[in-house]
Amino acid sequence: MQALKSPMIRSVWYIIWLVLVIVSQQMEQLCLSAKGLDLISVVFFLIIAILTLSFMFLRYQHEQQYFQTVGTSLRQGLTEFFGLVICVLIAIGCFMIIISYLKARGYFPHLVNRTDYLDRGSLAFWFDLLASALLISLEQQFVTIGFFFNYFFRRNSLIGALVAILISGLIFGALNMESWHLINFFIYTAIGLMLATMYLATQNLRICMFMSIFVAIMKVILI
Repeated sequence: MQALKSPMIRSVWYIIWLVLVIVSQQMEQLCLSAKGLDLISVVFFLIIAILTLSFMFLRYQHEQQYFQTVGTSLRQGLTEFFGLVICVLIAIGCFMIIISYLKARGYFPHLVNRTDYLDRGSLAFWFDLLASALLISLEQQFVTIGFFFNYFFRRNSLIGALVAILISGLIFGALNMESWHLINFFIYTAIGLMLATMYLATQNLRICMFMSIFVAIMKVILI
């Protein structure tokens, strides 16, 4: 994989992944019409999103052969870092619950629901929940953590790690913005910072994906 040694080629590949994730997210929103689900859009979304995720997975697995990695499974990672994972999950859960409560109290008027499930029906809710948790969230982890750290931050240094965590969090925040407002960006940037920190602590992308699914579910239900 000599091409990965070129910063330009790494940047091009990263832009491609980023664009594919943005396209998947926008297509998912097009599926939620004013009256419910647009079935034609759902079919196109599922094709694009599944192909994108599969391509990301295969490419990531291929590229990992050329990097020195821990290579632990999700089960091994959860067993080894169980306490840390639980603490971060509780922190993220409490943070999102607090944000949801403050939103309900009227403190964040600019933080609005992207989808009115009462008008669009339960089918729209379940589609949004499953699409966000099982497709979009995993694609985002490849972009904000998997490919990001492999392409741009392979050296072990404290300053490099802090910069990587910050940039990864900012990208995650930008991808999850539902309205152009600072509080929206701050909420998801903070979550992205926690996910990036978890990755550097465990060196296990599977754990971050597991946590990202949890975040996506909480996002649809609460925020």
